Amino acid sequence: MATIREISERANVSIATVSKVLNGKGRVNEKTRQTVLEVARQLNYRPNLNARNLKSGQSRTIGIITEDLTVFNAPEIVDGIAAACDEAGYHYILGNLRFYKRYGNGPKDLKESNALVHAAVNGMLSKQVDGIIYIGCHSHIVVSLSEHTEPKFVCAYCISKDENIPSVIYNDEKAAYDLTELLLSYGDRRIGMITGPVDSSHTANRTRGHQRALFDHGVPYDPTLTFTGDWERDCGYAIAGELISAGVTAIFAHNDLMAMGVLDYCNEKRINVGRDLRLIGFDDREIASVCRPRLSTAAPPLFEIGQAAAKEMLSILAGNKPSRHNIMLDCSVIERESTMGSKP
Repeated sequence: MATIREISERANVSIATVSKVLNGKGRVNEKTRQTVLEVARQLNYRPNLNARNLKSGQSRTIGIITEDLTVFNAPEIVDGIAAACDEAGYHYILGNLRFYKRYGNGPKDLKESNALVHAAVNGMLSKQVDGIIYIGCHSHIVVSLSEHTEPKFVCAYCISKDENIPSVIYNDEKAAYDLTELLLSYGDRRIGMITGPVDSSHTANRTRGHQRALFDHGVPYDPTLTFTGDWERDCGYAIAGELISAGVTAIFAHNDLMAMGVLDYCNEKRINVGRDLRLIGFDDREIASVCRPRLSTAAPPLFEIGQAAAKEMLSILAGNKPSRHNIMLDCSVIERESTMGSKP
């Protein structure tokens, strides 16, 4: 690869002049500037960014650690981070812990998972990143990041135990409120609910939003119409029959996969979803827009979470204090055929 010295010799100018041209600093005659640039192009010159960044004291590189890149939320969040980095002239390095591929629903051994996180953080630091954005598989509390005092962290789609580490998450309680209110607007009063596992913060938030919407509209909450699920399609199918036998006119499933299980049951029993029963999910997975009838749901702002996390990191790297511990964004309610019956 060509060096600045080789360019200066070919262009018959000083090394200092070449440096000014390539770095866009200082005054250089336009003809000389064009000559230097043409010689650099001919010699296929590429700047040594590592050397330049070491000299400036910053790598202008952000590390991204995902708990699992294959989980539905991660790619859009990474894309949002990448877009913000591109706009700011930063690079990024991506690391993948592969939690779900390794452990199914996540590591059961906290020491083992912490060891994986520590190894990933140390790997990023060895690459001289300026800061690290940590992307969770779900909105759990991350306890291990605060044990590292050297790098700057921002969490996305999860919450740090350390209040000095900002977290960008979404308001699924408000989204559940809005989804329930949509069903209430159609006159539904017996609304069944299929929750996620009891130890999930998403389950707690979405249940709380559902109950609050019922209360605000004067509808008593009936606990017999709430069933605990496991996020999987089969459990939605298994629970659907019990809820329909209990006389519900609508079902709110805490994610789209369980809602698809309800749809499978209804299609099998020739129950017309959208007319005989309203159905709503959560997450706006790809399947929600291609099933028949298409599924009403809530779309988390994944791309926006990535952008906000990157902008928060860039602000911190510029010397500013974190804006706040939890940065909460709103979801979008997307209504499709599964709830589009006639309003009273």
